[in-house]
Amino acid sequence: MSKEDLFAKIKENLVETLELDADNVTLETNIVEDLGADSISLMEFTLALEDEFGIEISDEDAEHILTLGQVVDYVSNKIN
Repeated sequence: MSKEDLFAKIKENLVETLELDADNVTLETNIVEDLGADSISLMEFTLALEDEFGIEISDEDAEHILTLGQVVDYVSNKIN
């Protein structure tokens, strides 16, 4: 799966989980600072990614992933 396709799927997931306007979400978007995600939203997003891509994201790894671009890179490394 290309990074562009991966970004599209992850963005769609994030937009649904946080009930956002998709136009406001880019690779540089900081999930907490720019979108105001709280710990429950982050947990829901993480669980949705795990289900979608069949991966496991440790709490420690999740703490260091701040932007959507970092999410794309992380998932890409896990599935490839």
